[in-house]
Amino acid sequence: DRMRQPVDWRIIGFQKSIALILGLPAKEIRPQLCPVNVPRTITEPYVCIGVQSTSLPKYWNNPHGWSEVVRYLKGLGYRVLCIDQHPSQRFGNQVVSIPPGAEDFTGDKPLQERANMLAHADFFIGYSSGLSWLAWGAGCPVILISGFSLPLAEFYTPYRIINYRCCNGCWSDSKIEFDHSDPFWCPRHKGTERQFECTRLISPGYVKTVIQRLMQDFHYHPNA
Repeated sequence: DRMRQPVDWRIIGFQKSIALILGLPAKEIRPQLCPVNVPRTITEPYVCIGVQSTSLPKYWNNPHGWSEVVRYLKGLGYRVLCIDQHPSQRFGNQVVSIPPGAEDFTGDKPLQERANMLAHADFFIGYSSGLSWLAWGAGCPVILISGFSLPLAEFYTPYRIINYRCCNGCWSDSKIEFDHSDPFWCPRHKGTERQFECTRLISPGYVKTVIQRLMQDFHYHPNA
């Protein structure tokens, strides 16, 4: 029998921690979530986005981020489809809604339907959340925006976006317990002007640069 090891998901990451709990080699394995030759239902080039999550530290808290990036993507010739479960969510007095210009594809859809849509998207932009994992498993390139978690927490993507020049990585800090009941959780700077700076200080220009690199890597030309 393999020796099961004590694990701390904060410093090992989700996928590796499961393997170690089960006594298996801690090797990243990308699942295959889509059958071969899934029919394409949208003819135009499109990108999927996920702008919602379960608590604000996971969000891209730059107030102009999503609107600028959606406008940029549409200027490139893409349809931008928001595939969150909910079109908007409220956290106290703060409401997060579908960005202007993005199309509403939200709703309680089966995960396989979501995976099939992601399989034909040129790429997905989201957070450290379930939709990013689903996109990865569907074979869709993922631009992952996160500041509260470090790259070791999720699957590997060369299009990871994080700002190391400000506070970051609290979720991956073994000295800190994540409070699921607090949607405003920011253990180092809550209630100060630095709250959520880990994503607030990620600029739309940074995200656009990563989009450009991804498009070059995959030779995408949506206006062609």
